[in-house]
Amino acid sequence: MASSPLGPINHASTIQLLVQLISTMNSSLPDHDFSNLQASDFLRVNNIDLVVNKINDYLLNHSLEAKYHGIRKRFWDMLDSVVNLKKCDLYSFVPDDESEVFGSGQVWTMNFFFVNKSAKKIVFFACSASRKFRYNPAEVITKTLKKEVESFEEEIFKVEVDTPMLTSMPKGQKPTAMSLSEAWLA
Repeated sequence: MASSPLGPINHASTIQLLVQLISTMNSSLPDHDFSNLQASDFLRVNNIDLVVNKINDYLLNHSLEAKYHGIRKRFWDMLDSVVNLKKCDLYSFVPDDESEVFGSGQVWTMNFFFVNKSAKKIVFFACSASRKFRYNPAEVITKTLKKEVESFEEEIFKVEVDTPMLTSMPKGQKPTAMSLSEAWLA
């Protein structure tokens, strides 16, 4: 009998679980289609401490805990109240490196399913980090050309902002595009 990370592939319960995981992903990310996923795209996680540690290290890290004291405890208490962690089976979705949603340009990604079969509940936890600045040569060329056009337009059309219209801004606030447009309309 063929086996998979979700269980024996010939069992109806394994097929049902696969369909539930895929349906959960399709519902959570409606702009993407996960219908072609297979049981081999998932891993069973046998130790909840591995999941807790990964989420704590990557997402609920020490700097976040220092800024929002008690956020780790509140997060895990809230998740436990929803799905009862002690009764959950844990699975992880492992995307390929070229995955449009979870792979391309991501520094790291984690995708966990907390499945409580007796309560008929699934929590899909997906989180990723991407680079703040991605290097895309085509984008750099486009931005460079756009800046050259804008600087050319600035030389032809000089726009001046009358400072008295900014007198209603709170002291110490720097003008932004929003505050300028609000002041202009006032």
